[in-house]
This record gives sequence, C-alpha cells and structure tokens, in this order.
Amino acid sequence: MPAWTGAGGIAAAHRPADPARRPAAELAEAVAELLTDPRVAQVRACEAHDCVLPFLPAHPRRRWCVASVCGNRARVARHCARHKGDART
Repeated sequence: MPAWTGAGGIAAAHRPADPARRPAAELAEAVAELLTDPRVAQVRACEAHDCVLPFLPAHPRRRWCVASVCGNRARVARHCARHKGDART
C-alpha cells in the first residue's frame, strides 16, 4: 500500500496476482505509481474535444494524450474548418 509523506508518496513493492485479478492489480499499481510520482502536478487533460484521458506530458508544450490520434484529429478538424468554404470544382 502506498504511504504518503510530507514530500510525496512512497509506493510499495509489486505483488503477484492471480490471472483473473491481474488487470485490476496492474491498474491499481499504475495509479499508485502516478500518484506517488513527484511530477503528478504536471498531469493534464487531453485538449481533444472528445477525449477524456489524462496524461503526463514529456514536453511542456504537449497538448494531446496521443499526438498520432487526438493530435491528428485536431489538425484535420482545423484543416477542414479552414477549407470548408473552399469548393474546388
């Protein structure tokens, strides 16, 4: 179980789980690691309008959880908005 100190949290060692409970155990460990990470204050929400995922940016200017998915959708939407009235026939 993670412990909380004044400077942050300390995660306990990983524990094995039976196959039926392994996904829940891995998710719980990932959450504990995130909450005990000193960079937890840097976690932000993805800026894509239809995405609900939080992420820890590797770069301060990063805006999307996955640039190849959410970022690409945002870029395509901007492109379509710019060229919406541009009918080429």
